[in-house]
Amino acid sequence: IRPGINYGWPLATFSIDYSGEIISENRSLPGMENAAVVWVPCIAPSGLAFYTGDAFPQWKGDLFAGGLVAKQVRRIDLDETGKVLRQETLSLPFRVRDVRQGPDGLLYVVNDEERGGVFRIEPTGGGESR
Repeated sequence: IRPGINYGWPLATFSIDYSGEIISENRSLPGMENAAVVWVPCIAPSGLAFYTGDAFPQWKGDLFAGGLVAKQVRRIDLDETGKVLRQETLSLPFRVRDVRQGPDGLLYVVNDEERGGVFRIEPTGGGESR
């Protein structure tokens, strides 16, 4: 997000109101900055972490977004300029309320189920995550 830029809301959006009503038929308008990432259907984003740790060197500089409705964490792979290259989805059996990087460089996910909890994403021996 940059100061002074018009990102379009609510005149240009992919969003739908909670009632199901269309907020705007326009997805883009002249003079407005388009979204870098759009999720259709919406994942109901919750929490956003910019990864700077060392536990996952291949993820350094990427964004992680929680998804309430989608029950997932999205890794948004960015290049050095901030351009979105691709996304990876980690599906979970619960609604994700927040995702954060801990001081140990690992990622932590909080759910909002009745018996909520905090879950840690950590590397496996092969450099992947579990």
